[in-house]
Amino acid sequence: MRAKVVSVRWIEVDRKANNRVARCVKHKLCCACLQPLGSSKVVRGCHEKCARATYRAIERGELTDADQVEAGEWLPQGQRGPKPTNPVTMKARAKAAS
Repeated sequence: MRAKVVSVRWIEVDRKANNRVARCVKHKLCCACLQPLGSSKVVRGCHEKCARATYRAIERGELTDADQVEAGEWLPQGQRGPKPTNPVTMKARAKAAS
């Protein structure tokens, strides 16, 4: 049997990291490589490719999820990146919310 264990802890994100994340969200940049996101799939504020590389580094033990969030190189779990700009997507989400 497998069980998922989740531990909750608070981390301190400094002003520099907060500014980096804010700039990335505002200008629609990848939090990891600072390149434009374009139309690619976004995972935690990063290109899918950058996110996969980060997940692999976490699996190898080279860094932790908290390290990446503290550095501002990706968004906390559950927090999404830029809001959709496609009118069809926005209309569908508004309809689902009501």
